[in-house]
Amino acid sequence: MPSSKTRIAVIGGGVAGLVVARHTITKLDTFSFTLFEQTDQIGGTWVYTDETNTDKHGLPVHSSMYKNLRTNLPREIMQIPDFPLENDEGPSFVHHTVIREYLRDYAKHFNLHSYIKLNTLVKLVEPETLPNGQTIWMITYKDLETKVETTKTFDAVVLCNGHYTVGHIPRIPGIESFPGGRIHSHQYRVPEVYARKTVCILGASWSGIDIAIEVSQYADKVYLSHNLPEPVDSEMSKNVEQRPGIQSIKGKKFIFRDGTTAEVDNFIYCTGYRFTYPFMSPKVQMRTDENHVEPIYKHLVHMNYPNLFVMGLPGIVIPFPMFHIQAQYILGILEARIKLPSTEQMYEEYETEKKTLLDQGIPLRHIIKLKERQWAYYDELAACANVPSLPPVIKKIYDHVNQMRELDFTTYKNYQYHIIDDENFVVCYSKPC
Repeated sequence: MPSSKTRIAVIGGGVAGLVVARHTITKLDTFSFTLFEQTDQIGGTWVYTDETNTDKHGLPVHSSMYKNLRTNLPREIMQIPDFPLENDEGPSFVHHTVIREYLRDYAKHFNLHSYIKLNTLVKLVEPETLPNGQTIWMITYKDLETKVETTKTFDAVVLCNGHYTVGHIPRIPGIESFPGGRIHSHQYRVPEVYARKTVCILGASWSGIDIAIEVSQYADKVYLSHNLPEPVDSEMSKNVEQRPGIQSIKGKKFIFRDGTTAEVDNFIYCTGYRFTYPFMSPKVQMRTDENHVEPIYKHLVHMNYPNLFVMGLPGIVIPFPMFHIQAQYILGILEARIKLPSTEQMYEEYETEKKTLLDQGIPLRHIIKLKERQWAYYDELAACANVPSLPPVIKKIYDHVNQMRELDFTTYKNYQYHIIDDENFVVCYSKPC
C-alpha cells in the first residue's frame, strides 16, 4: 500500500538542509524524509578542504572556505534560534571550525544522521503530473561509493544545494594573454602563496576586502579593483591601493577604467557566485539570469510547482535564523496550515514587487540582497507559520556590526557582544591576542 505520509526530499546537507531536517523529523507521523548530500560529511560550505578543483569522486569541490576565515556576523545573532552556540566568553566572530563543530553538534542533538544519505549525488529531479493533477517528483541519485543509481518518488523537494560553488567569472578583454596565476575566491585557501607578489583582486564585497587584507600581509603590492562609487573606507595596509574596475589586460599589464595601469603577477576574482541547479529537469524551467532565480514566490516557493522549494536565495541576511523560519514556513504549506495564493496571484504579487524594486533603482541581480527588507520578510513568514520571529535585539546587534564595519573593516571583528534580553545587548572592544 502506498504511504499516506508526505515524502520530502532535501538536496544538500549544509545548514539549510540540516534545519529543514530538524523540523521535519518532529512530525514523522505526517512526513517521511530523506536528505541527499554528495560529500562524505555534513556542513556544506563550512567544511574546509585544501582541495580547490575536484574532490575524491572527481566532482567540483563544493566549499569555498579559506583557511583563516572568521565569521562576518557575531555568533550571538548567527546561531540557529533553538540551538544556541555554547558561550565560552570567547570572541563573537568565530573561526569557521567553530561553526563546523556547531553543525555537527546540531545534527547529533536532533538525531539527523539516520535520515541523511552521504556520498550521494542527485542526478535528476523531474516532475510528473498524476491524472488527478497532483505533481510528484522522480529523483534519480547515485551512490558515489557503489556507483549504483536509484530513482525514487517524492511528494515535495527542498533545494538546499548552496550557492558558493560556481564562481561568477566576468569577461575581461585580453584575459587570455595574462601569464600569471588566476583563481576565483572559491579556490582561495591561504595567503602565503602570494609572498613577494603583486596581486590584483577584482571585487570589493566582503570576501574581496577580507582576502585583500589577508594577502597584503605577504604580497609586495595589492590592487583592489572595484566599481563602487566611493573607495572602500578602511584602514588597510599601505601596500593596498584601490583602483576602478579592469578595462582590459595585455600580458601582465592591467589597464583600469581610469586609464591607469599596473604590472600584476597574480589575479583573484572576488566577483560572487552563480546559482546553479544542474540536476533540475528542463521541464521545471528555472531561470537564473543575472543571478536572479525565477519564478520563485517569497524567495522560497516555485510558483508553478508549489511543492518545490528553493532555500538560500536571499543575500545580505542572517542566514541561519532565516533558514529556521523558512523551514517552518515550508512545513506549514505542506501541512496545509498555510494556504498559498493561486499561481496567477503569486505571479501578480511577485511582478508588482519586482517592478517596485526596479523602479527604486535596484538592479535585477541585487533584488535578492534583502538588507533592510530582511526584517519584514522574517516577520511575514513567521506570522504565516505561527512561529516566533527574531527578537528586536538581533536587528540592533546587526545594525551595530554594520556601523563598526563601515567605520573600519580591519577591526570590526574585535567587538564582543552579549545579549541581555530580547531588547538589549552590551558590547565591548577587545584587541586581538
